[in-house]
Amino acid sequence: MSRRQRPRIPVTLVLPAEPPTRDEIDAILMATDAVVRGAGRSGVTLILKGSRSRKVLAQEWDKLPDYGRLQHLTTDEIARKVDWCLHHDWLRIEYNHEVPLLVHSPQGWERVKALWVARVLDWFAEWAAAGQPESVWPSLEPIHREIKFRVLETIAQEQRGELAPVLRAWFPHEVRAVREALNRTLQALGQSGLPHPRRSQV
Repeated sequence: MSRRQRPRIPVTLVLPAEPPTRDEIDAILMATDAVVRGAGRSGVTLILKGSRSRKVLAQEWDKLPDYGRLQHLTTDEIARKVDWCLHHDWLRIEYNHEVPLLVHSPQGWERVKALWVARVLDWFAEWAAAGQPESVWPSLEPIHREIKFRVLETIAQEQRGELAPVLRAWFPHEVRAVREALNRTLQALGQSGLPHPRRSQV
């Protein structure tokens, strides 16, 4: 006899009286990105509030970059702003069995990529200025490949030659496709590319 399927948990959006600011939308998108397909509306709300709940600590969400970013707001205010992002298609719901989880919408993902590029370029500038280009790894290891390519395109377009030491420190850790993009960027900056390791990565 087949197992009876549980009904999906319904989602009812409660919108705020005023729309969130651009910074609040960005905070919600970036907090969601850290737990995409791994948390729902309440989880993202807890992260942005800076909650010290057992769930937050068990998941180590308190170590995320955007943890507590909206702590000046009440939990209810944050939750309504998350719902606003869903209502306006910055985020979407995807069910894992019966549980509703947050995922990016196409426009939300485009915004997240732009925000990540700005964040990574800030990191690069700090590491280059501090003479610590090796900090690039493993910091960049979990970053989505699309974002890495866009970072490199931006560096080439803006002629950020001062970031070349970071690119060189990054090179040996990457897969071939990213290494090739790194070499193209170095060449666009007027510098010679780097040889690929003999043991080629996929």
